Amino acid sequence: MNNQLKVNPQHFYKDPYSYFSSARKISPVLYTELFQRTGWLVTGYREAEIMLKDPRFIKEASKVTPPEQLPESVMPAIAINQRMMLFRDAPDHTRLRNLVNKAFSPRMVENLRTSVNEIADYLIANMKGKFTHELIRDFSYLLPVFVITDLLGVPKEDRDLFRNWSDAFIKFIDFNTTIEDLELVSKDILDASNYFRNLISERRIEPKEDLISNLIISEESGDKLSEDEMIASCLLLLIAGHETTVNLITNGYYLLLKHPEQFELLKNNLTLIPSAIEEILRYESPVIFTSRWAREDFKFAGNSIKKGDYFMVSLGGANYDPKVTNNPETFDITRKNIKHLSFSSGPHFCLGAPLARLEGQIAIEKLIRHIVNPVLIEEPTRRKNVAFRGFESLKIQGSIQ
Repeated sequence: MNNQLKVNPQHFYKDPYSYFSSARKISPVLYTELFQRTGWLVTGYREAEIMLKDPRFIKEASKVTPPEQLPESVMPAIAINQRMMLFRDAPDHTRLRNLVNKAFSPRMVENLRTSVNEIADYLIANMKGKFTHELIRDFSYLLPVFVITDLLGVPKEDRDLFRNWSDAFIKFIDFNTTIEDLELVSKDILDASNYFRNLISERRIEPKEDLISNLIISEESGDKLSEDEMIASCLLLLIAGHETTVNLITNGYYLLLKHPEQFELLKNNLTLIPSAIEEILRYESPVIFTSRWAREDFKFAGNSIKKGDYFMVSLGGANYDPKVTNNPETFDITRKNIKHLSFSSGPHFCLGAPLARLEGQIAIEKLIRHIVNPVLIEEPTRRKNVAFRGFESLKIQGSIQ
């Protein structure tokens, strides 16, 4: 239990993978400290995959540990998060997931292909006439936001509200969050909750062809879904439905710019787009951490686990495990049989994975087709998140054709 790895926050934000590699060399399941958390750091692919599928590792801390002593002011926001399927175990997780699962089936997502293409074309058209672009602001943030707000039924004029709310949610659940952070962002989470409460009330009176109306119909047809759970589900879908895809698109285009031989290879052979997206997901997972708690005492990977032990499951670290991927530090869009845990695994496998893949494929293809001779203006700064892997901004130059 003395294997403490020193973490330099600025270096970690820039390059977490060297930290994961150091941890894995000691043990793929290592008891250590990371930012505000102390627990078992999991960087081995097989160990992480087993954990994510094993019911002895759970999401709901309240089942195994005493509640944290937190300020009363943050408890309403915490209650909202605790109602999200992301932080629930079976049977509640199963029930909540089943209610929204149909909207994200491969068939339903494929039906969105035309609208995703149209949104991407619209955003590219808006970039014409400019030579300098901030890719997140101009394209990679807007594309998934337009898609998920349309799917949910959020009015177009309200889209601008969600950037601050999303940033607040990410800060609220991140590994480096302090009490001061929780207090600072709680109001945004409550504002977002109230927004959806009002929108749900409107849809009860006047249903439309959207996911919120469908959730109301499911609720009223006998499925057990409280209004608070519906609000939490809408918040989760909105944030998870765009935050991770923003990172996928931006990380992906950045990687291609930093690997010009891969960029040219893809530009000359667009049939490689699907495998390129999988390699982007492996190499720079939009989410590099998830977490679990031990339900009971047991042995795992040669370690004695105690009920209530905390696990920091490094999806990004697992993706670099050399036991599973040859030369994992090499970015190669021609890899065969790419294995990654970027969408997690087991019961909590990402509900929106088919949609994220579709959006990523369309976005990268549009950017490659339409930005002529792109150049990175400056090395971008990583966002100061531990669990989420993204940039503050990505500034490029290039004419639009």
